[in-house]
Amino acid sequence: MGKIGIVMDSTGYLSKEILEQFKIRVVPLNVNIGDETFSETELTNPIYFEKLSHISGLSTTSQPSVGTFLETYNSMFSEGIEDIVSIHISAAISGTIQSALMAKEQASSPNIHIFDSRSSALGLGVLAWAAAEWAEQGLSSSDIMAQLQTLNQQTELYFIVNTLENLRKGGRIGGAASLVGTLLQIKPILYFNQNAQIDVFDKVRSRTKAWQRVLDELNRALATGKRYRICVMHVNIPEEGKILLNELKVRFPEHEVRLFEAGAVIATHVGPGAFGLTFHPWPVV
Repeated sequence: MGKIGIVMDSTGYLSKEILEQFKIRVVPLNVNIGDETFSETELTNPIYFEKLSHISGLSTTSQPSVGTFLETYNSMFSEGIEDIVSIHISAAISGTIQSALMAKEQASSPNIHIFDSRSSALGLGVLAWAAAEWAEQGLSSSDIMAQLQTLNQQTELYFIVNTLENLRKGGRIGGAASLVGTLLQIKPILYFNQNAQIDVFDKVRSRTKAWQRVLDELNRALATGKRYRICVMHVNIPEEGKILLNELKVRFPEHEVRLFEAGAVIATHVGPGAFGLTFHPWPVV
């Protein structure tokens, strides 16, 4: 069976440890701050927010170029990879997959399989992680793509944000929802709806109640009796992230619980201080 390589874009936010362990290649989206453009992998959150403090308004983001994808794919083929599974941010909110598809047409081998996660952040990252584990176990690329389709339907992501203003200005969510969240001091919980677009899952009146609402969804999922992989994520609030991580480890000791930090692209759209949860059954039996 041919050697399989896994690619994801930078909005997956897996840790350096996991990326190195499974040799997952990352294609970065771009972050535009004032007159400067950076690849997301160049920016830690402290650097991003420091640079953001020197401009008026918000940063913006853009998809990777076709050339960046093409260079990644051809480099992997030259290293002996025979099949590539490339997993990316929802096509409903980014042109990233379009760049990947165009690069596939130009690549030195046709053996590239593009998967739309219909999500972002750890909703995407956990799928790339799973694909890498399946590749290590010897699954074929077609089997991995089929397994991803099934696991994607079982993967849930919820993000708790302080405001919807960033998403409204970025054109990712309706202005009416932003107005309600701002005026009534409501803490929105975001998710990806059936159209793979960012939407409001629920609105509550405090971060504590928002977190409890998300935990209600986790408890519902865990009631199936399956073992789950549970991933906490945060935007530039590491101490709060650790508190949430420890809470989950105490409450759900039989499940795998990990902590990750979302980077500049997600920070651009959800704002600082956001946090959330992604989870799905794992291992899949």
